[in-house]
Amino acid sequence: MANDNSLILGALCALTILASADAHADTYITYDDGSTYTLKENERVFITERRLFGLTQTEGVFSFGEQPPNDKRDYDVPSEDYNDYPVGSEKWCELYVPWSEGMTFNMQWWLRSCQD
Repeated sequence: MANDNSLILGALCALTILASADAHADTYITYDDGSTYTLKENERVFITERRLFGLTQTEGVFSFGEQPPNDKRDYDVPSEDYNDYPVGSEKWCELYVPWSEGMTFNMQWWLRSCQD
């Protein structure tokens, strides 16, 4: 009876592996700055710190040349620096730390714009 259970368990494992082969998972690149890029279907990526060369096509003419680094991103990490937002905006008010600079123009803006 124990052998029958092992056989059934083995068959279930094999079916699970075969079924999961059809599963689709996105491949994405995470950059040092926290931003990411999700590869599209049939898109390939090469990760290297060296120069990369390949076949390029411009106006129907094929040539062999250096490939530029990928600069595409799906997600960019939002800045946590209040100076990247307009003074007095909701995000600026959220990130600014009151009195961190003393009594400055930023602090005066915060007093006028950010207090409820």
